[in-house]
Amino acid sequence: MGVVLLLAVIWAAILVPPAVRAHAARREAFLVSFGEGPASLYSPPRPRSQAVERRRRIAGGLLVAMAGTLLVGLLPTFRAFLVVHLFLVDSFLAYIGLLAFTADRAAKRLAPLVVELVPAEPAERAPTPASPAARWGRAPAPLPAT
Repeated sequence: MGVVLLLAVIWAAILVPPAVRAHAARREAFLVSFGEGPASLYSPPRPRSQAVERRRRIAGGLLVAMAGTLLVGLLPTFRAFLVVHLFLVDSFLAYIGLLAFTADRAAKRLAPLVVELVPAEPAERAPTPASPAARWGRAPAPLPAT
């Protein structure tokens, strides 16, 4: 029984993505066949860069592999797949951490360029007072008499 389920999961992983892509292509062709009618309501997705597509494929592949190994690992015969699942979870977290680190480095590298694009404040502006009461235009509260 477990072997049949494992084979079904493998076949589904192989056959479902092309079927989904074919369905999306048929739907798009159907919408475009109407000319200016419903096709004007359909906005095509923005093209993404190859790097973004590659990152999405890697993250999606890790997620699918994590889900598959978890499901297979829940079967009594294939408990060893739970170890593989934990390895994939660690890999996924490391990959997301690496993407965050890379984005942070890129933001820090581009920060001086963004600061140069922001216009400087006008020089005739009055300096801000140091105390919060003066900043809001309030008189300081009197001290209680002892």
